[in-house]
Amino acid sequence: MKSSRMFLIWLVAAAWLFTGVNVQAQSNATAVVTLDIATGAANETDEGVTGGAVIGAGTAILIEVFANPLDADLVGTDFALTADQSLIKFDSAANAGMDTPFAIVLPGTDSTQSVGSLFGAVAPVAGYLGAVNLVTVGDVTGVEFDITITATLAASATDTRPVSATISFNTVPKVISDVSIVEIPRGGVSPAITVTASGFAGAVTFTVTQTGGSATISDSQTGSSTALTASGSGFATADVTATDGTTITAAIGVTFSEQVPAELAAFGGSVLEEGVSLNWTTTSQTNNAGWLVMRSSDGIAYEAVSDLLPGAGTSDVVINYGFEDSSLPGVEAVYYRLDQIDLDGAIHSSAPIEVILGARFLNLPTEFGTHVYPNPFNPATTIAYDLPSESAVSIVIYGALGQEVRRLVTEQKSAGRYTIQWDALDNFGRSVGSGVYIAKIEAGQFSASQKMLLLK
Repeated sequence: MKSSRMFLIWLVAAAWLFTGVNVQAQSNATAVVTLDIATGAANETDEGVTGGAVIGAGTAILIEVFANPLDADLVGTDFALTADQSLIKFDSAANAGMDTPFAIVLPGTDSTQSVGSLFGAVAPVAGYLGAVNLVTVGDVTGVEFDITITATLAASATDTRPVSATISFNTVPKVISDVSIVEIPRGGVSPAITVTASGFAGAVTFTVTQTGGSATISDSQTGSSTALTASGSGFATADVTATDGTTITAAIGVTFSEQVPAELAAFGGSVLEEGVSLNWTTTSQTNNAGWLVMRSSDGIAYEAVSDLLPGAGTSDVVINYGFEDSSLPGVEAVYYRLDQIDLDGAIHSSAPIEVILGARFLNLPTEFGTHVYPNPFNPATTIAYDLPSESAVSIVIYGALGQEVRRLVTEQKSAGRYTIQWDALDNFGRSVGSGVYIAKIEAGQFSASQKMLLLK
């Protein structure tokens, strides 16, 4: 566990090191800083101990700093140490009087420390720059943390080069992936998900266990990494672990998602006076011929309640769609899904949504009836009708002489209570004059006529 609270403690070997003009690195261009965990006292030898286990609070950590190869003598070096202040701090007492080529003095929170004296031109033996004593603050048992030390190598006041190295503690073998989800192109092979093992001293072996989906996952191991790809239709998920034969890592999950021909950003429905209004939005489409709105009363068996609503083919434009279902069954709730039809005829179904209709759709009429209100009217009137059973409904407005003025409804409707408004316009969208009009409502074997008076 690494805390986000980080601190930067600077050691200053010479004030002029900051006042000189820093140019592109010329000397020591290939020098690399290495860190070595020393036991007991500094021995000025890089044994290559770059990690380890640290337990408890108040535990001393001694880190030696080396730089090689050095092709120019150093007149100074500037150190920066980055660590988690809640876990580690500079050990003032242990660092006092340390004999190093460049006195590593990290003032940090200890204002009583003085800046170490600057040595003259020095060629550090075996690249040894110095050592620093640290001490754990809290109990770090089982806590992963890093310490980074940057050494700015100064061959002169203007010839400097910063080089960093990081040392890790309490690390445990683990596997990580560069990404956790990739998309399988339709009819192709997915990009690879690379899983890498760390924390092992020797060779590792990966185990990929497919946990779901119909696509096929393949993996190819190279060294401490393995590349996973997926092919086929559908999606696929897998858990990945690594082992050196002794220790096995915790599993990480990877997912290969199916490329969908239409990416839905939203899909919802709302109850209106006479039905349900459905709306959906796509952010992209691929070879989309169109949509069928499917409805179910039990969430299991679906039927189409729309004609094919045209899609946009292939598009990356945000597109909004809508459909109104006005022939609802006498149930308390209905379910809808969208069947997207490819240009090649393939069908892809969306996740369903539920729309609660409420009690008013359950209170079905027991007999056929009609009612018009207001009457007389201006500028519009509402025709209400009750259907005791599913029927083919026709509602036509006639003039006083029997001529057809406006055809309002011609469709199959489920049992229920309905209303339709007439806005005093004819079939051509023209306003009609004042007078008497007849609304003829037919539903199966039932028929009724309602006289209406338009006053302007």
